[in-house]
Amino acid sequence: MMRLDIKFGKITPDEAREMQYKLSLDAAVYRVFLNGYSKYGYVVFDNSKLPKEKLLEMLKPFEPEVISEKELTLQELVENSLSRKNIISA
Repeated sequence: MMRLDIKFGKITPDEAREMQYKLSLDAAVYRVFLNGYSKYGYVVFDNSKLPKEKLLEMLKPFEPEVISEKELTLQELVENSLSRKNIISA
């Protein structure tokens, strides 16, 4: 699995919402967040089923710039998704 953090040159909130929905329907995409206000987003996907180049081609109208690229294991994805990670300990 791979996580791409992306900065967009131009994207509106409505376009971001629509593209986020389209990407979420793809079985190769595990997590997706696109913010049209901050022009930032990330996508966690299986790069063996959806090549990075194809994903960037889908986002091309929004002028994507890859900020960071990170390989993830399934365990890392699950651990980062747990709500206990978001709780501040006393």
